Amino acid sequence: MSTTTSTRQRSEPQPFDFRRPTTLSREHVRTMQIVQETLARGFTTTLASTLRAVTNVSIASIEQRPYDEYVRELPNPTLLTLLGLPPLSGSAMLQIPLRVAYVATEMMLGGVGGANQPRRSMTDLELALMRNIVELTLPEIRYAFEPVVSVEPTILGQESNPQFAQLAAPTDMVIVASFEIKVESVTDVMTLCIPFASLQPHLEALSASKGNDSKDAERVRAERQRLHDHLSASEVEARAVFRAATASSRQIVGLEVGDVLLFNHPVGMPLTLQAGGVPVLDATIGRVNRQLALQVVGPVPPDRHRRRTRLQIVSDPPA
Repeated sequence: MSTTTSTRQRSEPQPFDFRRPTTLSREHVRTMQIVQETLARGFTTTLASTLRAVTNVSIASIEQRPYDEYVRELPNPTLLTLLGLPPLSGSAMLQIPLRVAYVATEMMLGGVGGANQPRRSMTDLELALMRNIVELTLPEIRYAFEPVVSVEPTILGQESNPQFAQLAAPTDMVIVASFEIKVESVTDVMTLCIPFASLQPHLEALSASKGNDSKDAERVRAERQRLHDHLSASEVEARAVFRAATASSRQIVGLEVGDVLLFNHPVGMPLTLQAGGVPVLDATIGRVNRQLALQVVGPVPPDRHRRRTRLQIVSDPPA
C-alpha cells in the first residue's frame, strides 16, 4: 500500500501592524497597477532607444508600507533620484539599482555593459549621465499618471545613501511600486516610492467618479425619457409659409379690399412647414376632396437659403 503526498505552494506570511492598518483598497491597487504598467512600457522604450540594447521593464508588485521600513531595505549605496510631481504635495523617489546604473553608463560611454560592475557610489560624471536618462523618462511618468492626476515631473536631486533622502516621516505610509528591470544580461529590481497622503485624494476622487458612472447614466436616461414625454404632449403651432418677400410701408398702408398680392413664389417650389417657428419640412399644396391640403415631400435642407423677393400688388386683377 503506497501513499502519495501533494505539496502545495504557499505564499510567505506578511506582517500586519494593527496600529497602522492598510488603507490602499483593491480599487486603488488596480488603478496604480494600470499606471505602473504604462510607466514600465515607457521605461522600456526609453532605455532601449537610449542604450541601443535589449531592455525590458516589467511591474513586479505594488504595496503600501511605512517609509522607514522601505528605506531600511534599500541597499547602501544605491542611486536615488528625488522627483517633484506638482500639483502633488511632497516628492517621490525613483531608486535604480547600481548594477543597472553602471551597465547603462558603461554603454553610454561606448562599453559593452558586462555583468561585473563595481559596488561603490557613482561619481559626478556617472550621476550626470544617469540624470540625463531619468530626464528622458519624465514625459513617460507624466503620461502614466494622466488618468489619475496631471503632474509635471521634475528632478529635485540625487542621493546614494537612503538615510539622507528625507522623503517622508518614518511612520508615514508610502506606495512602493517595484519593477523588474533587465538590461542585456543584468537583472535587478527598481522601485518608485510615492507618499500615500499625496495620492490618496486623487485616488478616492477617481474611485468615486467611477462608482457614480452607472448612477449618472441611469439618471440621464430617466431625464431623457421624462423630457421626451413632456415634449410629446406639448402643443406647437404649425404653419406653411411661402418664400419671404419684402414690401415698403407705403405698400402695406395702401392695401385695399380686393388687392392681389404677388409673392413671386414659383408653383413648383414647395412651401416650408414650420413647427413653432422652426423650419422642419417641405410641403406642396394639394387638395383632398373639397379641402385644401399639404403633402410632405421631405425635410428642409440644412444649407438652403432662399433669396427674398419684392412684393407686388395688383389693384385691378384681370378677370
